[in-house]
Amino acid sequence: MRRWIIWGLAVAFYFYEYFIRVAPSVMVEEIFKAFNIGAGVFGVISAAYLYAYAPMQLPVGVLMDRFGARKLLTFATLTCGIASILFGIAPGVWLSIIARLLMGMGSAFAFIGMVYISSHWFHGKILALLVGIGNSIGMLGAVFGEGPLSELVHVISWRPTSVILGIIGAVLGVVIYLAVRNEPPSMEHHDPKPKISLAKGIKMVCKNSQTWINGLVAMMFYTATVSFGGLWAIPFLQEAHGFSNQEASYAASMIYIGWIVAGPIIGRISDKRCNRKIMLFIFTLLSIFFFSLITYTPIHTPFWIFALMFLLGCSLSAQLLCYSLAIELNTPETKGSALALTNFLVFVAGSLIQTLIGVLLDLNWKGGMLHGVRSYSLGDFQIALLAYPITMLLAFFFTFFIKEKDKPWCKN
Repeated sequence: MRRWIIWGLAVAFYFYEYFIRVAPSVMVEEIFKAFNIGAGVFGVISAAYLYAYAPMQLPVGVLMDRFGARKLLTFATLTCGIASILFGIAPGVWLSIIARLLMGMGSAFAFIGMVYISSHWFHGKILALLVGIGNSIGMLGAVFGEGPLSELVHVISWRPTSVILGIIGAVLGVVIYLAVRNEPPSMEHHDPKPKISLAKGIKMVCKNSQTWINGLVAMMFYTATVSFGGLWAIPFLQEAHGFSNQEASYAASMIYIGWIVAGPIIGRISDKRCNRKIMLFIFTLLSIFFFSLITYTPIHTPFWIFALMFLLGCSLSAQLLCYSLAIELNTPETKGSALALTNFLVFVAGSLIQTLIGVLLDLNWKGGMLHGVRSYSLGDFQIALLAYPITMLLAFFFTFFIKEKDKPWCKN
């Protein structure tokens, strides 16, 4: 029971991290008005989270390998809480960017911490399943951070909402400090893990070419989730299909619901079949297909838009297999470092493409205004969003070069 409580708290932080990551997507119009900005600057504010998140992945992984999860997750959760409060009271663009940077720095520990605890407290044969379940629960944070949060923002505005989220983060940080332990008692006393330096841990995983190839697949496959689902889907759906902010928020959250439903199933199937590559091949192609239907075909019926967003999320959830591969392609003492390098690549790509979409929209802006903020045409969105199917096609291509290792539980 104890290990499930510890794992559950790590997952709770991941849920919280996802919540605050996507929160700006339902605050677009209010933040535009508050700071008198357009899509380009807003893209920078939102992506500032990723600018800190991505480079933090490298030290986070080695710190996990060296010091364990308890103190690091406590520090990270408290940092996110304080930063959310700061975001809510920020008087201008620069302080809001600093707050988002701090959120990204703290959030960098969430996913790695969840996978780290999964791999230390449970057997490897259910690792992909646990990562899938943990990610699905975390993705609920994105679901609640879009549809339901948009209702709260509509009622009390974005600033009080951000402060409330900060208080929740601070409370969670205290609970994590009191309850979480790094490893099972048997491992703490009888099987101490090797201690490696930051430089050595990074060097070991960087020398493995398979780490890089798998990381490229992970980063290219995730761009649509982190950038489209996490930010640009809502304004796109409002322009393309005439959805209200609340309707578009619920439609965008279907991507994360797809992740929630399919992630554990795909993980379990790949565990049973002992073949993760074939799943990546299938679902990268399906992701391109569903995204293209949403973006480039004249489908306007709300039911089908919601259904296609859900199916897109189901397909995109296969990206989780890259994290199981990152562990399996490296040595046991560098689990955290391998996960961190993979996540680093994922969110470097995410931060760049999130900003790129905003810049492309501003470059194509024809001067239209609606309710005092910039308005972008469907054509502007369709040109900018071409980046997503291109990156997913690259993920399909790089998957050919992954060399899966035999898994001990598959030999019979």
